[in-house]
Amino acid sequence: MITTDKTYSIRWYGPFPTKEEVGEFEDKHKDIKCQLYIFHGRRKHARIYESYYCGQAKSGVFRRLSDKGHHIEEIKQLNGIWIGAISNIEPTFSDINYVENILTAQLADTYGEKYMLNKINKKFPKYNIYILNLWHKISGERWQKYSSYSVLSDIPDVLGHEYQQNYDIHYLYGTQKLKWLKIK
Repeated sequence: MITTDKTYSIRWYGPFPTKEEVGEFEDKHKDIKCQLYIFHGRRKHARIYESYYCGQAKSGVFRRLSDKGHHIEEIKQLNGIWIGAISNIEPTFSDINYVENILTAQLADTYGEKYMLNKINKKFPKYNIYILNLWHKISGERWQKYSSYSVLSDIPDVLGHEYQQNYDIHYLYGTQKLKWLKIK
């Protein structure tokens, strides 16, 4: 059986407390083209539970978050925005869609469908996809330790989507956090 595998490395930066700070980061780092973002926070009448959203941006995350009617307007208490750049390839529109789809599926599996603001992009690709998530502070330094109350603690460093063509079955796998070793 012939399968197609695609691998994506995503450099995530954050968390940003406001979309304006995302815009400042993008202005300062024009060499980093972020195509993806994740944010979370409480909706207007939510007392405890947060809602989550994973999206894509074709011409800048700040510009996309500023669009009229964007889901970020539903969040009254924003708890963080993460922006991500696919760094190992020049991604096509399809590549960005597939990565967004896998991340959205993982978030929905972790938090539950009812806490997701995403309503589209739920169709899985017909091939295998592997994602390596690399988490960076806004300064560019790698996150080594972080709060367990954070999106990056719930999204695996390595995500795998496998498709079995004979049965039209999709599997989503994730690892626990990887321990990165500092070699001198």
